[in-house]
Amino acid sequence: MNFVVTGGAGYIGSGVMLRLLEEFPDSTITSIDNLFRGDYRHIDHLRSNKQCRLLKGDIRRKSDVQEALGDDTKAIIHLAALPGIELCKKQPEDAITTNVYGTYMLLEELLNRGGERFVFVSSAAVYGVPQKQPIGEDHPLKPVSLYGVTKVSGEQLVNSYYVNHGLATTILRLSNVYGLSAYTYWKTAIPKFVWQAVNNQPLTVRADGQQQRDFVHVKSIIDAIIQCLRTPREAVAGETFNLGGEDLTVNQIAGMVMNEAQRRLGKRVSKVSTALEVGEVYTPRFSYSCDKAFQKIGYKARWKVGQGISELFEYALKTKTTENHAH
Repeated sequence: MNFVVTGGAGYIGSGVMLRLLEEFPDSTITSIDNLFRGDYRHIDHLRSNKQCRLLKGDIRRKSDVQEALGDDTKAIIHLAALPGIELCKKQPEDAITTNVYGTYMLLEELLNRGGERFVFVSSAAVYGVPQKQPIGEDHPLKPVSLYGVTKVSGEQLVNSYYVNHGLATTILRLSNVYGLSAYTYWKTAIPKFVWQAVNNQPLTVRADGQQQRDFVHVKSIIDAIIQCLRTPREAVAGETFNLGGEDLTVNQIAGMVMNEAQRRLGKRVSKVSTALEVGEVYTPRFSYSCDKAFQKIGYKARWKVGQGISELFEYALKTKTTENHAH
C-alpha cells in the first residue's frame, strides 16, 4: 500500500511518516506540506530513503496534489490544515480554502486514481459548547470558532465521498494533543507550561484554570492512525472516532508541571492568569468518550500525562538553546 501524508512536515505528520515506514516497510510514503508551519529538518534523514518523498506543495493546487499522489496511491492520511482558533481568525480566507477546498481536492484526486482509504484528522472543536457528557460521536456539531466550522465542513465533504462513491473514509476527532514525537510544538497548553518552567517564566493559565480539557499524547494519535489503516476496510469505512486521553483541569496540569520543575530544577514556578481567546470554549467539565474507537479499532491512550510532562522536560532542557525561536 502506498501512502500520502498531507502535513507530513508538521508536529503529528512527521511522527506519522516515521511510523508508516516502520509498519509498512514495503510501501512508498510521500509527504506534501507547504511548510507554513511544518519543518522537514526533523525528518530530513528520510530524504536518503528511496521509499520516501518529502515534497513542498499546497493541497489547494491541483498540480501539487497530482504530483504527490501519482497513480498508485491507496491511502491518504490528511493532516494538513490551517490550525487553531487564533490563526484561523487572523487568516480566514486561508482557513476556508485550505481546510475545506484543500480537502475536496484530495478526495477528488484519490477517487480519480481508484484509491481505497482516506483518514481525515478533525478536532473536538466541532462540538462547540458541550451539551451532554460524556461527549460521544453523536453529540451535536455546533462549533463556535472558524477553525471548528472548517473542520465540520471538511467532515461533511469526507462523509459525502463515502456515501456517494464508497470511498473508505474515516474521521478522527482529536482532543488537545501534547507530547514528543519527532519533535514537539511548544504553544499548546502542556508543552507551553513546560517551556515556561524551564525558561524561568510564570505559567500563563487562561481564565481561572478550572476549565477541564481532554489531553492526549501525540503517540497515541499516531497509534490510532496506524490502527485505522490496519483494521479491515469495512470496519472503519464511513466511521467517526473520538480520540482522547485524560480529562484534567488546566490548574491540575499546571500543578503537575510545577511539581516536576521543583523535582528536576529545584525551583518553585509561579503562575499568572490570562484572558481566554475569542472563540475559545470555557468548559467547567469536559468528558470525552473514546469507547467507540476502543471497540472498533482497539484504541487505547497508553501514555499518561505525567509521563508526557517528564519526557517534555527532558527534551526542553536538551533543546533550550537551539529552540528559543519556537516560543
